[in-house]
Amino acid sequence: MSEKTLHLIRHAQGYHNLSLESHGIRDPLLTPLGLQQCLTLSQEFPNIQNVDCIIASPMRRTLQTALNTFHAVLAAKPGLKIIALPHLQETSTMPCDVGTSPSTLIQEFAGKPIDFFLVTDGWNDKIEGPYAPRADLVARRVWKARKFLQGREEKNIAVVTHGGLLHYLTEDWVGSSSGVGTGWSNCEHRTYTFDTSSRSSIISATIAETQDSVARRIGHTMPLSCDEQLELQSVAESSWAADGYITLPTAGTTLEYEQDDMLDVCTESRTHESRGPIGIRSVL
Repeated sequence: MSEKTLHLIRHAQGYHNLSLESHGIRDPLLTPLGLQQCLTLSQEFPNIQNVDCIIASPMRRTLQTALNTFHAVLAAKPGLKIIALPHLQETSTMPCDVGTSPSTLIQEFAGKPIDFFLVTDGWNDKIEGPYAPRADLVARRVWKARKFLQGREEKNIAVVTHGGLLHYLTEDWVGSSSGVGTGWSNCEHRTYTFDTSSRSSIISATIAETQDSVARRIGHTMPLSCDEQLELQSVAESSWAADGYITLPTAGTTLEYEQDDMLDVCTESRTHESRGPIGIRSVL
């Protein structure tokens, strides 16, 4: 059986990336430079024609990034659609990180190859519920996102999401305390595979960056240990909490990966799978 490959991408430059004041823009679009970044990525993306699944955060900038980067792939594969996945939205409650209502998104992207089935009312509620910016809730939903990806049948999956969330998704915290709040550049892509070396890594759907991907961006370096990554995570979360990007759970608050979560996953998965060619075996 061939190995599943994940191509993780941070969105191209949005108008909120232009200044701190621009963070007040609600669900911003891409800038002209951002659109050009998508074109450049489409030309530099290795074996882009092999991508057989595209999944994106339902934010406007991520959907635009996916549509423009994979335009030729989508045109060549009429049955392929971008799956909008709420669990991939950014962490904070700043206006730029709060999404748009499903009905507006469907109207705005009418005629585009995007599947909004999983984007339901409340997906953009960042005040309470599963998408609130509390660190443990973010970690829980990125676990669900990884389980979703793990359950896909496709082998070359492109995922378009956000700089802060990518640190949680990859469990790699290098660069997370930089001045821009993420170690990922606009339209940067990195390549990962699932770690199947142990039962715990399979259950947690742990992913690891490929050696080629690491060499492509920083050369050959020794990876950080788990303890070192946890230390970086602690520093980053403290900094992000101080800046208002996330909140920290109160003492004694814990969340486990509960069996009930997977029951919800299976129910929603079967519903979506019956709708057409985009079969989802594991959903959130």
